[in-house]
Amino acid sequence: MKKNIKLLDGSMSYPLELDGYNLNNRLWTGDALINNPELIKKIHIGYIKSGADFILTSTYQISYDILKEKKNDSKEIKKIFQKSLDIAKEAIKESKTNRDIKIVASLGPFASYKKNASEYIGVYNSTDEEILNFHINNLSVIKEIEYEIILYETIPCLREIKILSKIFKKLDKEIWVSMTCNDDINFRDGSSISEACHILSKFDHISTIGLNCFSPLYVKEAYEILKNNTKKKIIIYPNSGEVYNPKEKIWNGKKLYEDKMIKKWLSLSPDIIGGCCRVGYDEIKKMREEIDNHE
Repeated sequence: MKKNIKLLDGSMSYPLELDGYNLNNRLWTGDALINNPELIKKIHIGYIKSGADFILTSTYQISYDILKEKKNDSKEIKKIFQKSLDIAKEAIKESKTNRDIKIVASLGPFASYKKNASEYIGVYNSTDEEILNFHINNLSVIKEIEYEIILYETIPCLREIKILSKIFKKLDKEIWVSMTCNDDINFRDGSSISEACHILSKFDHISTIGLNCFSPLYVKEAYEILKNNTKKKIIIYPNSGEVYNPKEKIWNGKKLYEDKMIKKWLSLSPDIIGGCCRVGYDEIKKMREEIDNHE
């Protein structure tokens, strides 16, 4: 019997860019959540209609610390995170789907606060205490919102996984953790994904471990590293295949999502697949079709 593979949605920033939204600001896609929530809802609906089983909130770049710097008090910060959940719920309702769509709260790494493309190098010129406090401050808000699933995503280094492990027990919700890697399937700073899997696997309420924001050419290698080092569910959601230049802040190359490639991913039997940067409705729809044919 073939596994019932679930589908995560794609990039939030890519459809926003196609709609002409200016993302050149501190809050990135979170700016649209605050100032144009109907556009965020439209994107959620687009992914639901494309076949996604899980939709990510537009909160990757939003954090307690960034919002505090923008003169928001604790009540206002909570309202913004609550809005991300409410908008996603409205999208599910308005999509009129019969499928059971789950909402996943997206939380970015410390790199999302630094906003210096450190997701791509995995090196923080900050103390462990600064990184820990960043995540603790987020936790103070997140635990009060009725998110069903919390996803810590695009974690670029083993160091941050070790720091996060100090707070996981304080979060009484289902947790997913997704890391980002180089082509050799080590963290961006060269530290060990395998070691991170062993650390994360010790937590009962971490249900799912995975990799995102990496080349789709290395999905097989990524899956094997995860499969060999954890018994948790596995999620894989690579970029489109285009390569980001953090200095020039542009994407180069071409998209690599092809039917044959997706079929190979499905043959590995991951629990969840989806897309990260530059992956839009068309790619998610293509994955939905391949999943349905695979089953």
